[in-house]
Amino acid sequence: MENRYLEVVKEKSFITAMTSLQVAEITGKEHRNVTADIEDEMSKLGSEISPLIFQQSEYTNERGRKYKMYNLSRDGAMQLGARYDATTRYRMIQRINELETFVKQDSYTIADPVERAKRWIEEQEEKKALELKVEVKEQIIQEYKPRIEYLDTILNSSDTMTISQIAADYGISAIELNRILHEEKIQRKVNKQWLLYTDHMNKGWTKSETIEIPLKEGKSKLVINTKWTQKGRVKINEILNGLGVVANMDKELRG
Repeated sequence: MENRYLEVVKEKSFITAMTSLQVAEITGKEHRNVTADIEDEMSKLGSEISPLIFQQSEYTNERGRKYKMYNLSRDGAMQLGARYDATTRYRMIQRINELETFVKQDSYTIADPVERAKRWIEEQEEKKALELKVEVKEQIIQEYKPRIEYLDTILNSSDTMTISQIAADYGISAIELNRILHEEKIQRKVNKQWLLYTDHMNKGWTKSETIEIPLKEGKSKLVINTKWTQKGRVKINEILNGLGVVANMDKELRG
C-alpha cells in the first residue's frame, strides 16, 4: 500500500507552496539555519519521501550570486512547521491557505501539456501577487500601530520624503541607496518592490499607501508607494554615516 501511494504521488508535478526564503522571513531565522532544518527533516524522512515534499533549488541575490534554497510543497511546509513554536506554525499555515485561495485548478490535473504549462505560469503569477498583497498589508498594519515612545512623538511629522529625494541629499542614486538599505538588512525586494523586513515594520520609519491598477480580464495589480518619515531619515543617516557617506550639506560645512 505504501509503495503504491508513492507511485501515485510521483505522478504529480511538484507544486511549491512556500520556499525556504519565505520560511526565513516568517520565522525570523537566518536562511542558512532554515535550510539546515529542512535538511535535517530530509535525513529523517529518507530518500523516498523527502523529494516528494522538499525540492532543492537556487536563487540569485542582488549581486548576481547564486545560493541554495528549497521549495516546499504544502506537506513539506507542514512537516517543517512542526519544528517551530505554535505562533510560527500558525503563520506558515495562514500563508499557505492565503496562497491556495488563488489556485482555481491544479496545473498537474490538466491533460493538455500546453494548457498545463499556461496554467502553471498563471498559478505562479497569482501566488506572487498574493504574496505582495500580504506583505504590503502587514507593513501598513505595523506602520499604523499606536506609538508610545517619546522619540516617536517628537518625530511624528507629516513631512515625508521618497527614497529618491533622500538619496539626492547624499549625492547618490535611489538605486544605490536601495541597495545599501538591502545590504544593511533594512529592506528586501518582493515582486520588484522594496518592503521593510518584518522586524522593522513597526518602527515608524515609513508611511505607505497602495494603489490598485486595473489590468485586463478584471484583474488588478497592487502597487505600493512608500515614503520615509523623519524618524526613517534619521535611521538612514545613521547607516550612511557609518559607511562614510555624509549629506551634501555636511560636506559643504566641513569644506
